[in-house]
Amino acid sequence: MRQPDRLALALRRPGYLVSRWLPQAWLFTSMTALIAGPLGAFCLSGAMRWPTSFRAFAVLLAAMLVLSPLIARLDRGRVRRLGSTRIADPHEPTELGGFRRVVFRLREPATWREVAYVAVVLPIGWVAAAVHIAAVWSVVMVFTVPQYWMNGDPFWVDNSSGVLLGFLAAIVMIPAVGYVLGLLALLQAALARALLAPRGPELRRQIERLTASRTSLVRSFEGDLRRIERDLHDGVQQKLVTLTIALGSAELDAGELARAGVDVGRLHRHLGRAHDLAEAALEDLRSTVRAIHPRVLADHGLRAAVHELTSRMPVPVVLACTVEDRFDPEIELCAYFVVSEALTNVARHSQAGRARVVLARDGGLLTVRVHDDGLGGADFGSGAGSGTGLVGLRERAEAAGGSLTVTSPSGGPTTVALLLPARARTAALDAEPRPAEPRTAQPPSAPPTVTETV
Repeated sequence: MRQPDRLALALRRPGYLVSRWLPQAWLFTSMTALIAGPLGAFCLSGAMRWPTSFRAFAVLLAAMLVLSPLIARLDRGRVRRLGSTRIADPHEPTELGGFRRVVFRLREPATWREVAYVAVVLPIGWVAAAVHIAAVWSVVMVFTVPQYWMNGDPFWVDNSSGVLLGFLAAIVMIPAVGYVLGLLALLQAALARALLAPRGPELRRQIERLTASRTSLVRSFEGDLRRIERDLHDGVQQKLVTLTIALGSAELDAGELARAGVDVGRLHRHLGRAHDLAEAALEDLRSTVRAIHPRVLADHGLRAAVHELTSRMPVPVVLACTVEDRFDPEIELCAYFVVSEALTNVARHSQAGRARVVLARDGGLLTVRVHDDGLGGADFGSGAGSGTGLVGLRERAEAAGGSLTVTSPSGGPTTVALLLPARARTAALDAEPRPAEPRTAQPPSAPPTVTETV
């Protein structure tokens, strides 16, 4: 039988005492007892030294303020031993140091919740220490009483009723101690989640920081892709274009030699094959550059880029677009890659007869919808690592502040719907210089498509 993955579930099962959760509860409460013992002794000694003044309270408060951040940080991570997730740190990051940092932390409500947590956990630790002592006593009784009884020790024989009662109590106490330790561990974990976890404004600030961090990572990734695309465009692609021109010139020279009576048949064939290979490599490189960061999207916007996508489709595609504005590059890239992945799925797997792409703006939202009449059951990827699959597209949409939904029942049809904030493009991006696209003698051919004017 599969073991439960949390202590709370394990306590409800009959096999708790022989499961891995009993040692976890024992270790958890043991550490609490070890922390509470010295801290309690320190506070008690201060209270006994100054019993008639406020110094006892000052000692207690000082100990709480100094030790509560350390204990709280430790217990936020320790709750994972009980099957819970790690509790996030509610404190706001700061670069302050010294006394200013102390003042900043004292103004945070999370600091005082940590102090309250330590004050409540102290008695729990003392109870846990008493339970552990009772457990040790029970084990000692169970293993020593039968030996003394069989050896005929006078004390044990003369007090047989009391010894027998203690022996039975020890036998009952051993399993009871296991459940008490589990309950104490659960009680402390519940207090930790209630007092140490972020609340209200703290949680909102953390969400904002995480969202900003994820957006920054996505933009950094897009910037790296743009640099790679620019390097390929300005470097490797230009060299391949120069190579094709040089091979074409060599073929012309070979033709002149042939007209002069020189046998250059083999040379001409090799040059022709090399020219074809260079052209194929150049076309592959162009396809790779378009997949990394489409040049037409950067130069002419989303409408032109999606039109280029639909023009290369083997399936007839109706493009209904009412969008003329330029948007933030992150928004345009997200919309472009969603349309590209959806149309790729249509071409490869859907067996659709036709498809329809809709681009529209409704106030502050950009709507992108791709519909096809195929077989349905679309699967745009199967893991978090599939950057161009459905998981990757959803993460990209969420990072851009949007949402992606896919409706694809078995038998069809399939609809991919994307909603994005229609953030405008800045003037600085429009002024960014673009390298010129190299020209070749044979432009790529495009099958006819259906374009709907809306």
